[in-house]
Amino acid sequence: MRAALLHGPGDLRIEEVGEPAGEITVTVEAATSCATDVKCLLYGHRILGPYPARFGHETVGRREDTGARVLVGDSVACGRCARCAAGHTQLCERMTWVLGGFAERIAAPAGALHAVPDGLDAAGAAIAEPLAAAVHAVARAGSSARAGARAAVLGGGTMGLMLARLLHLQGCDVTLADRHEERRAQATALGAHPVEVLAPGGFELVMEAVGRPQAWRAAIEAAAPGATVVLVGGCPAGSDVTLPSGPLHYAELDVRGAFHHTPAEVDHALTLLADGDVDWRAIVGATIGLDELGEALLRPNTGEARKLVVDPRRQAH
Repeated sequence: MRAALLHGPGDLRIEEVGEPAGEITVTVEAATSCATDVKCLLYGHRILGPYPARFGHETVGRREDTGARVLVGDSVACGRCARCAAGHTQLCERMTWVLGGFAERIAAPAGALHAVPDGLDAAGAAIAEPLAAAVHAVARAGSSARAGARAAVLGGGTMGLMLARLLHLQGCDVTLADRHEERRAQATALGAHPVEVLAPGGFELVMEAVGRPQAWRAAIEAAAPGATVVLVGGCPAGSDVTLPSGPLHYAELDVRGAFHHTPAEVDHALTLLADGDVDWRAIVGATIGLDELGEALLRPNTGEARKLVVDPRRQAH
């Protein structure tokens, strides 16, 4: 079978490989891309394991044993460590990462598989993995994500757009800031007020979805006294992530991180997509084959925020 293999930073090859080894084999119908895939390609990633490494972690297909359509969740918690025992399975100390969606087939533990609701397109179902991370981030905001709250999202990429939509569904008055006009238009369609820059000190909840130290600081500056700030975008390794202590101290800001998701949040994301509460078509872009993957991941990230859909059955033109 064919699969995308990383042989090192910047070295992506589409190769014939052996069948995947694991508990359940799934024939891949769609695997969507994200910024983590770009990081894996350019710099490597701690979840990859040794090279050559398969990657891609937003994956939907059919079980070869039953024919059932499933989302292949990208992780399985051990269920035994102290973090799992405390209910924080997304922070499992011995997490099993399930990668390899950019391939014709992938093998996964049964615990990683989630049933896809009838009628939900494969590309739409694959969005449930990142949407689940957005669901988790909004949950981390707690009571600050309440109806009528003045909420802001910093960053209009696909994660920022999903956060804005979820906050709108919560009844928040949502503002989204992004420098791209096209992404501001997308935000409007999802129920948010678009701006280029957040006004300082005006929001009860700020969710940062950029992943740069300067964006973390901008999120804090936009928060009103007593507000909650949720940092969703992860900064690259080695970044200076020192936060300004003045606003944290004098304005009593509650700054929280948000990482990954739980299995229940993945199932909730699938329901949101199947019910149409979150329109996956608003953030999905072109469908490509495996041979186009490397070039597509390296294209400049401008214009609308759209996820690539990789269909490994698709042949290059």
